[in-house]
Amino acid sequence: MKQALINARILDPATGLDTVGGIIIEDGYISEFGPQVTAATAGTDLITDCGGKAVAPGLIDMRVKTGEPGSEHRETLETASRSAVSGGITSMVIMPDTDPAIDTPALVDYLKRAGQSHKVLNRIYPAGALTVGLAGEGMTELSLMKDAGAVLFCNADKALTSANLVRRALQYGRGVGAKIMLRPDEPSLSTGSMNASAFAARLGLRGLPSNAEWIGLERDLLLAEMTKSDIIVDQVTTGRSLDIANRHREAGNNIIVTAAAHSLFFNELDIGDGSHDPRKAYLTYCKVNPPFRAEEDRLALIEGLKNGSLNVIVSSHDPQPAEDKRLPFDEASFGAAGLETLLSALTTLAAEPHYELDLLTALAAVTCNPADALDLPLGRITEGAEADLVVFDPETPWKCLRENLSSRSGNSPFDGRLLTGKTVRTMVKGKWVFGPENGN
Repeated sequence: MKQALINARILDPATGLDTVGGIIIEDGYISEFGPQVTAATAGTDLITDCGGKAVAPGLIDMRVKTGEPGSEHRETLETASRSAVSGGITSMVIMPDTDPAIDTPALVDYLKRAGQSHKVLNRIYPAGALTVGLAGEGMTELSLMKDAGAVLFCNADKALTSANLVRRALQYGRGVGAKIMLRPDEPSLSTGSMNASAFAARLGLRGLPSNAEWIGLERDLLLAEMTKSDIIVDQVTTGRSLDIANRHREAGNNIIVTAAAHSLFFNELDIGDGSHDPRKAYLTYCKVNPPFRAEEDRLALIEGLKNGSLNVIVSSHDPQPAEDKRLPFDEASFGAAGLETLLSALTTLAAEPHYELDLLTALAAVTCNPADALDLPLGRITEGAEADLVVFDPETPWKCLRENLSSRSGNSPFDGRLLTGKTVRTMVKGKWVFGPENGN
């Protein structure tokens, strides 16, 4: 089947392409693109007029949690995929902290096959557990799980306490070509519920100190240097963390640094001031781990995205049922829904002139950069590439309301926020999975 997208602003962050033209897709693959592709030259009657809106590679989200298997009331692969494509995400990496944990080749294969259901609208890539049962003790069979389809290995939200286990995992992962992602943290210090600061003290809440992130990061990067291993850093939140990573890069380490989109958008003040006014009370939808930090750290992450210190932005989608969020702040669960706001968070930041964030730079962090980090043949608009595309209007304003989200759990810190930039259509493997053609 041959089809064409015309009258589009074509954005390809991998090559810096930003031009007006069209894209021809044949049998699910891009066969031609550029200004020369028009309704007259397309050679097909199956044409989608994009009306001047932007077309970019489909987003690749490297950090998504669902409840499948074991806690499907939180989220299933089907509901997560529906939420993802409405936000332009065509590929997502599923974290291993399910019930049971994804810690064997059989469970990796199960998740991979479940992701191939016709009800799942986008690409599913399993992440394997780094330790058995995510207990932080015995290492899993990385080689066999990689062969079964695991694209990276991590211990989910738990930092490994044993430096020797980190060393062995990095060393073995290097030997078998497994991607290792580690959370930078010192768990013995991280016993609070929000950023450790004077603000937390005034609210009477226990703090999660930035120092724990720096200590864990220094250790892991020194071990990566010791073993001559590549490493993916799982969600930094501070400018100093980027400085640490840059220092180790200068020593020759290959380091991929990630951050959650909400960490670039919110600071610690957004959790509320604890007053009786419900608009200013503790907002548990803003309780995430790692937490929102100070404003200077938020701005440092945006600067890191601009200068290349920060490589990949993730949704950190972690759906939680309402009963686990409607609790006192200290008792509420960590986690935020983020699939439908990943693209809009970045386009909103790019639309603000004072950030001076180029749209192509922002898009690279959710397209070609994660594709390169995971060695996936995705994230680009090029001839011969599979047609995973998102059509979006970077200037459309919209208000995020949790009741309108497609996710099974609507615990979004963006609830009630005005955003700029919205997905219009999403295509996976040459097929529209979100848009007017799909009743959206």
